[in-house]
Amino acid sequence: MKMTDQEIIQVLGGVTSVARMLGIKPPSVSGWLEEGIPEYRLRELAGQLEMKSEGRFSRRDRWPDKYSFYWPELAPALANTVHTSTETVAHQSV
Repeated sequence: MKMTDQEIIQVLGGVTSVARMLGIKPPSVSGWLEEGIPEYRLRELAGQLEMKSEGRFSRRDRWPDKYSFYWPELAPALANTVHTSTETVAHQSV
């Protein structure tokens, strides 16, 4: 079930807390309660939201096609490929 913008802000500690996390003023965050959270700001908050939402929010579920693009370090297949490539290059250099 998708979380509402109000639920997201509440889970993250409220308007003032979210504003502090992002280094912006609380009235900007208050405006999101009516206008919606801008996508780029939601991506900035996504890691904290995933940890604090008790499984209600998942970056992988929210951005299934872009997950590994936004968070390549969390994409297991890509991480294994990079690690293997690095090892291969290191062994060839010796």
